[in-house]
Amino acid sequence: MNVYPSPRLRAYVTAGIVGLVVALAVGDPAPALIAAPLLVLGVVGVAGGATPDVALKVVEAPESMVEGESAKVEIDVSAEPPPALLYVDLGLENLSIEQVVGARRVGPSTLAVPMRRAVQRVELELSPKYWGRGRLGPVTAYLESPLGSFDVEYHMPESVRVSVIPSEEAVKALLAPFETNLHVGDLVSTRRGTGSEFADLRQFRIGDDPRTVNWRVSSRAQDLWVNDRHPELNGDVLLLVDAQVEAGTELEILVDRSVRMAAALLQTYGRRHHRLGLITLDGMCRWVYPGMGEVHRRRLIEQLVSVAPGEVNWQAAERAIVRAARRPALVVAITPLIDDHLAGMIHLLGRSGVDVAVVEVDVAEILAPPEGEARAMARRIWAMERDRLSDRLKAEGIAMSSWRGIDPPEVPLRNLDDWRRSWRRRLA
Repeated sequence: MNVYPSPRLRAYVTAGIVGLVVALAVGDPAPALIAAPLLVLGVVGVAGGATPDVALKVVEAPESMVEGESAKVEIDVSAEPPPALLYVDLGLENLSIEQVVGARRVGPSTLAVPMRRAVQRVELELSPKYWGRGRLGPVTAYLESPLGSFDVEYHMPESVRVSVIPSEEAVKALLAPFETNLHVGDLVSTRRGTGSEFADLRQFRIGDDPRTVNWRVSSRAQDLWVNDRHPELNGDVLLLVDAQVEAGTELEILVDRSVRMAAALLQTYGRRHHRLGLITLDGMCRWVYPGMGEVHRRRLIEQLVSVAPGEVNWQAAERAIVRAARRPALVVAITPLIDDHLAGMIHLLGRSGVDVAVVEVDVAEILAPPEGEARAMARRIWAMERDRLSDRLKAEGIAMSSWRGIDPPEVPLRNLDDWRRSWRRRLA
């Protein structure tokens, strides 16, 4: 708790002292008679009334939110003895107030709470401004002492962190890993076993489940035939988000597009019971190995929403990618393909037998037209270099598809799926 003299008390004391000094200077008691009541009011204000004991508690707050949606927050404000009015600053970051119940909004993150009882509950509806990290707190309460002589501040140092997920985009067509794992999922395996997808017919063998007998075929063949099926298993999907652009430039929008694509893939792949991993290449190379479950999903989201533009530590990035892709996994790189280091790393993964696909975020539509012949020439040379990197990866059999931000996410994914199928037919 911090207590400060209010402007009213300062005015009373200053005016009283000035009146006494003037009376002594001029030898006239009139200024002292005028100043005396002001000094009395100041002394009464200092001595009168007890400072209320205030407590703030966040009862309900979300751990994560989706961009464009709102969430409910409840805060209990208690004061003993209760003042007439109490101001609460919520310390909001990347969050805005939509509706308030039990208080009145007086600022972007400040509320005026009438204390009708000792404990007043305030219900808020908050919405995020953009994807990333949001924060509620530290919460600060402001009030005046009973006679208005002091301003009192109460702090709740705890803050509530909120992860704001990019708005989900519908992705119907996904890339399916070539290899499956032993865990149950929605990916049809090339092996045969128990499942729901029909594979083939074969004659009955001792030990087969009688429920697999195809009675219609058996009655025609005068012998027992059974259905072979493909089991539904899951696959490992490793998303590689490239955010190595210079902050504060026009290329920073590439990071936003890469994160939105990665968020859509994480949510859709997660519903299909795949094991998901994430590597973010920004100022700090961070990675989460493939896994499943709600706790793992939250780890992925926390890492994804904290992505920021920056330079990459390529030694750490190489170790992360090699270790995370050691198991049979589909590596989906979402990158503008600006740096040749990442292109070389994708090339090495493809040559080592790792299943790799690249979603190339289009840069040409973002850049402003070059001014002058020298800049135009440099732009053409830079575009040719990027085309060279892209052609080199395609020649190695790595699926690549360019994506403009105005297109739905399934457009590049469908192109990748078609390209992978045609390449496999070409190798067969």
